[in-house]
Amino acid sequence: MIILTAAALGISAGQMRSAGVIALVAALIGMTFALAAITSPGPVSLLAFVYAVLGYNGGLMLFVIGLYANQRLRRATRVSH
Repeated sequence: MIILTAAALGISAGQMRSAGVIALVAALIGMTFALAAITSPGPVSLLAFVYAVLGYNGGLMLFVIGLYANQRLRRATRVSH
């Protein structure tokens, strides 16, 4: 579930098309896990943080691949006669 949520955040941040937003969301993921580690009475899973980072980056990559595929499909349909 962490991977899917992070991937959705990556896709959503990519749709903003702003490097600032992409960096802000990445920083907020890190700050959230840091706050959870500070306030948690028990141990915090570092593996969950790694999954979140990988899911976020995967979501960004999926968005970029989708943009590329969309552009290629549009070019293919605009064949002039």
